[in-house]
Amino acid sequence: MRIGFRPLAGIPATDVARLAGTSFFASAGFLSLWTAHAGNPGAWLVEDGGRPVAMLPGVEYGAGAIARFASGPDDCYGGLRLDPTVEEDRTGIAAAVFEQVAQHGYAKIWVFDFHRTLSAAPAGFTTTVAETRLVDISAPDWTPPDRALLTQIRHAERADLRIERFDWDRHAGGFLALARGTAAWQGHRLRHAQGFYRALAALAERDDRVVWCWCEHHGRPVASHIYFVESGMLQAWQSHHDRRFAALHANPYIRFQLCREYARRGVGRLNVGSTPTGAVGLAAYKARWGGDLVRYPAYVRIGPLGRVANALAATRRRAAVVVARSRRVLGFSRPASPGRG
Repeated sequence: MRIGFRPLAGIPATDVARLAGTSFFASAGFLSLWTAHAGNPGAWLVEDGGRPVAMLPGVEYGAGAIARFASGPDDCYGGLRLDPTVEEDRTGIAAAVFEQVAQHGYAKIWVFDFHRTLSAAPAGFTTTVAETRLVDISAPDWTPPDRALLTQIRHAERADLRIERFDWDRHAGGFLALARGTAAWQGHRLRHAQGFYRALAALAERDDRVVWCWCEHHGRPVASHIYFVESGMLQAWQSHHDRRFAALHANPYIRFQLCREYARRGVGRLNVGSTPTGAVGLAAYKARWGGDLVRYPAYVRIGPLGRVANALAATRRRAAVVVARSRRVLGFSRPASPGRG
């Protein structure tokens, strides 16, 4: 078997689709988005007689001694995808692939293995545990178990909210204002570049696994929600809202409506997404939607230069948070208060 990294453009689209299966995060469309962040999408490919039989999809960042590899990017799910004909040799193929990946010399490698495509941590990798909640939304009369949340949803039904599919040409300006306001309120920079969101909106036109909703109240932007359909789950990814309209309860209403719509389409589970460490309030809000807490492994390997880069990045993040909080306390920056929901 031949193993090596291949850029996405060098892998036949039919082979990527075949090995990705139902995973949106392993699809060519999703991986290609990361070129907007100077990423090099592709896969560590296993070929048998010239035919791809396995792949570890992901994105390379940087080059040389500071190159990194993520499967998948932005904490999205990755892992080893196999052709059914070699499934019985999954353990051996995984060991061979990760041996090559480790020897490549990346400064950092991380693999978010929600689907548990690996039976154990690869040699030389450490394991951290991430968690999310999975909610069964398949019943026709499903509602979240939290009564206060239901009250908010019923209130929003009477609030004259307009919810529609996001359209870049009509909604981009309002969306970017919401996203920038959210970032300012949380004390960090906008997470993704405008070009990334433009590419995502274009992908949504071609791939219905991108679910992007836009909400207005009397013509004013209220909220934006982005979900992905990943292997039978409605996967929450990113949402923003204008805090001045918090009393309208648009966020729970949008999520509830999407759950109902996609359950009718056969998507039977809601994945509320991982929660950053220490975000107690966010974790409590997600728990109000019910479901079961699910923990899954993230495998990480950090080289010497990766450890130096991590330390510098942590210092920059702490400094940025301190500066942003100081500006708010001193009254220099009072954003219009869109916040992430």
